[in-house]
Amino acid sequence: MNPVHVILNPNSAGSRGARVRPRLEAALADAGRAYRLHLTAEPGHARTLALEIVASGEAGPLLVVGGDGTVHEVANGLLESGEALRFPLAVLPMGTGNDFHRMMECSGKMDAVLGLLDTGRPRRFDVGFARWEKGEAYFVNLLGVGIDVEVLRRRSRFQRLSGLPQYMAAFLSALLRFQPVELELELEEGGGGPETLRKSILMAAVTVGPTVGGGFRLSPLARPDDGLLNLFLVEPLGPLEVVRYLPRVLRGTHGREPTIHLRTLRKLRIVSLDRQPFAFELDGELAPMETPWLELEMRPAALSVLDLPVPPGGESLESLTTGGTA
Repeated sequence: MNPVHVILNPNSAGSRGARVRPRLEAALADAGRAYRLHLTAEPGHARTLALEIVASGEAGPLLVVGGDGTVHEVANGLLESGEALRFPLAVLPMGTGNDFHRMMECSGKMDAVLGLLDTGRPRRFDVGFARWEKGEAYFVNLLGVGIDVEVLRRRSRFQRLSGLPQYMAAFLSALLRFQPVELELELEEGGGGPETLRKSILMAAVTVGPTVGGGFRLSPLARPDDGLLNLFLVEPLGPLEVVRYLPRVLRGTHGREPTIHLRTLRKLRIVSLDRQPFAFELDGELAPMETPWLELEMRPAALSVLDLPVPPGGESLESLTTGGTA
């Protein structure tokens, strides 16, 4: 049996990764599990480590210890290699939002996650693929445009908070000065024909799964294995309207609001109406450059993820245990 490769981000969520390392290594040793530990040293390093692991030829489970950004980097390395399905991912969530892990049935507790290395079943997760003027990348859950970018820039001001409270504090702070973005969106829908929207937007989020920001249920019916991307688009709102809508978005009951548009997609092109570059984010990390256009498409069943079996009827563990709320 090949050793388990562990990619650990020691700086995730205020150094939670570094603090959990001794307990993780002790648990792996107690289980008699051979492993190779790889520590990330800087942004982008997890992608390089994933490529090196593929090159080693030691196929098998790959344990990611970190947040959504670390999972994003590892997945990009595996997918770029063309060998992603030979390295099923297990994820020990150590980030601020952990929205990728929210798509899984297994809990985030260490014993449960390590148990997947022996008894977990590979599930095939969809991923998104984005091209822009000077680059391209995969995303495992989220590509965001609009106020979500400003939220990322402000989250460091609220490091004493974590998860959903941190995102909400940064969002309300960003809302006070954010200027809406003028975009044209050309959609190839999952259940219908093409559609073009020209909108001034507060936020446009394209997701694989249902949540962002540590639990905002933007697209509550989204699943990571349905072969579809999900668009959540919000027209400009005032602060009082945002405060009124936020509880509904948290519960995922906002589908009939006139200023919120939900679509399922296979492809999407986003163009700045004034042709000026705009910023965007990928899986909770600011993209390296701005662009006047984006092209997005679904890559179905591209990533192998170790998880518990999906319950009968396709219900998620989250809905079974929390009644559908985050």
